[in-house]
Amino acid sequence: MSGEGVTLKRRAKGKRPFYFSDPDVDRLLSMIMALAGELSVTRDRLDTLERVAQEKGLFSQVDIETFALDEEALSDRSARHQTLFKEVTRIISAELEGLDDTDASDYSAVVAQVENDDA
Repeated sequence: MSGEGVTLKRRAKGKRPFYFSDPDVDRLLSMIMALAGELSVTRDRLDTLERVAQEKGLFSQVDIETFALDEEALSDRSARHQTLFKEVTRIISAELEGLDDTDASDYSAVVAQVENDDA
């Protein structure tokens, strides 16, 4: 029996289980695991490409390890790295920017309220 025509649901029914007391930690862990899965697939495909290239005589592992990028390629990679970093840290950056926009008196009021609640 083949898997043709079979469609799997992408989401489980019911509430999402939480493993940590802070749901944000669970969300972060889920994001990290999704990234790890994507990285694993990418590395497997890269490994396949390198093996096929070596088998076909296109280039070897040594060719890859000793290849030197020119300045334009290095600049392109740097820009791509910065874009990726900004995207990954976007949520944190937005929260930090929001802190910069807040009035210091608002912060002081919240601190005072927390201190009073603890007393």
